[in-house]
Amino acid sequence: MVGADATVAGRLCRCVRGGVEITATTLLLAGAAAPATSEPVEPEKLPLAAPHAAPPPAAVDSLAAAMRYFTRAVDDAREAVERHPYYADPAERAAGALYFSSMLLRRIEVELLQDPDFPWFSSIDHRVREGGDNPDQRYLSSPIRGGAKYRIWGRRGGERRIDFQIYAGLPYVPNGGRSVSGLTMEDIRFHPDGTFEVYISPDKGAENRLATASDATSVLVRQTFGPWDERPPGEIHIDRVGFEGKPKPSATPDQVAERFWRAAKALRAIVANWPDFVRRRYVERLPANTLSKPADAVALGGLPGRWYSDAWFELEDDEALILTCWPIPGDYQGIHLTDRWFSSLEYGNRQTSLNGEQSWTSPDGAYRIVISASDPGIQNWLDTTGLRRGVILMRFDGMGVEPFPQAKYPRLEKVKLAELWRHLPSSTPRVMAAEREKTLAARRRAIQSRYHN
Repeated sequence: MVGADATVAGRLCRCVRGGVEITATTLLLAGAAAPATSEPVEPEKLPLAAPHAAPPPAAVDSLAAAMRYFTRAVDDAREAVERHPYYADPAERAAGALYFSSMLLRRIEVELLQDPDFPWFSSIDHRVREGGDNPDQRYLSSPIRGGAKYRIWGRRGGERRIDFQIYAGLPYVPNGGRSVSGLTMEDIRFHPDGTFEVYISPDKGAENRLATASDATSVLVRQTFGPWDERPPGEIHIDRVGFEGKPKPSATPDQVAERFWRAAKALRAIVANWPDFVRRRYVERLPANTLSKPADAVALGGLPGRWYSDAWFELEDDEALILTCWPIPGDYQGIHLTDRWFSSLEYGNRQTSLNGEQSWTSPDGAYRIVISASDPGIQNWLDTTGLRRGVILMRFDGMGVEPFPQAKYPRLEKVKLAELWRHLPSSTPRVMAAEREKTLAARRRAIQSRYHN
């Protein structure tokens, strides 16, 4: 965030909306150039600032004004969803309303209730399905202060992997931030009993160190699961070093006002971002039902050592996609579906995701996954939940710096559902309704165990 330019100290243009005064000085403090005229500046046009950055003092003159600004942001976010072309599709209207609700829930938790000095991990779980979230993962996040030291500690459980990443701002929002650093499973030393400590620190040379920076704002932990069984996930906790045992001060009205300001900006930015991300990243990049070449995920805020392949699908009720892929080096690969709001489809009570350990392998060593609206009666089925359009995401973890083997690029084929079995190996196992019901019951129990509910 840049400082105010003294040359515009007296050149103020004002707009009062919802009790909040926006000035040219405000814009400079937010990192934008001052307007050249005295035209009013709409608050929702303010540039995005990184979460946890101090808001412009002139913009939050009281807690009441900040709360009114936040409620206006809630209305703006709702209107952004209602105006979006996806919302015009009756099949996606309910999903859009739930997307808005879950993003609001998440911003309240992250921006208003969490504290970087006395942190707790919050979970991106089945209530808040955001940003192409992977059903095979439990995501834990906490705000942090840039340059400060933190200790993350815990014990491994039923997960296949534990990986850590530091963000500055929102790297998945255009010009919103960056990925600062990552610490993958392969670089973490665990004790024989499964316990571990990871230190977020600017100091070099420490074991299990996750490098931080002055602009760092959050830490994300990914716990990745292979089999969906009832083994509980490992426990993971976070403390700011030197704050353990200190009494937590009560928040002041000014501090809470700052939180409302940040929450308002984050809500506007994120609600608008994900459906636009789907448009930019998938719909406008490749034709429907066409998989991208596998690519490293770091540039999009993903995990080091992870590769993605993805597509957007468009299917009629009488059509299906057959996705063919192969086991690759690494220790995890999975596929799942999202809607066009980029929320994962219901995964605790529908089969909308599969990983390598849940999938049947064809005699030639390949996985063949069928994507369709109706159940074709095979084990490797992904349920579109009735959506005609959505996103297919594939993740490949633990590959390090190895290039993705070109001979094993995944591929898609669209077929008529009535002709599906002509395109599958004759040994493909059939799944009857009773067996599918058992599978869904087991998925539900696994999610209950993972999130302790």
